[in-house]
Amino acid sequence: MANNRVIKKISLNEESRRLVIQFRGSSQAIEAKALDFKKDKLGNIVYLLLDRLIHKANEACFDCFLDNEWQNGFSVLGCYVTEMDRRPL
Repeated sequence: MANNRVIKKISLNEESRRLVIQFRGSSQAIEAKALDFKKDKLGNIVYLLLDRLIHKANEACFDCFLDNEWQNGFSVLGCYVTEMDRRPL
């Protein structure tokens, strides 16, 4: 993987739309509200539209190391909000 930040935990409460993301190397979690989200048939989150920016200006993607394995990461974009979309591994 490149020098992208790596998501080690992601949880979404579908009812409240509260999202919590934990990155490797950080003890702090990022919280945001999912304005929109989509899941695949297996229940994996494949798209998120968040209520604020959680990515840095120079970031185009987040890698994912979830459940002790590398998984498809997210491309990220946005000026006022963060839009995250799963990309091929």
